[in-house]
Amino acid sequence: MHDFHTLMIEHDRLDRLAIELLEIVAGEPDPATALAVRADLSVTLDDHLSKEDGFLYDRLLGNAEEDCYPARVREFHSCFAALAADWKDYLQLWDNECVSADWTGFVSETAAMMERLRARIKAENDLLYPLALQKNHIRLRAAA
Repeated sequence: MHDFHTLMIEHDRLDRLAIELLEIVAGEPDPATALAVRADLSVTLDDHLSKEDGFLYDRLLGNAEEDCYPARVREFHSCFAALAADWKDYLQLWDNECVSADWTGFVSETAAMMERLRARIKAENDLLYPLALQKNHIRLRAAA
């Protein structure tokens, strides 16, 4: 079973990487560094989502007749599914060649994508993880 503490640590790491990428794109053009940090973010995000998606949404959706939360969870899940698809498109579009050729476009799209990613992290921290904890779908801390 997953635990709240570990998931929050993973979210903190994802948020720090997103902020680091934003700081890079706010400076002088540096495609190599930006792509390296983005690659680290992408791997970290994929690992986190592989853990999270399997338990978080399926369990929280539950039975709509017995629970007042599924509508909100479905809304979050729908928004996050769109974000996941857009993230995939963003990664494919902004390869090394495109980033080098259009730094300004990359900066703009990266800033927008990081804003959305950070909003997802915040929403999960504020609503979904506490709900999962309340419903005993995750532990507070890892089992000893």
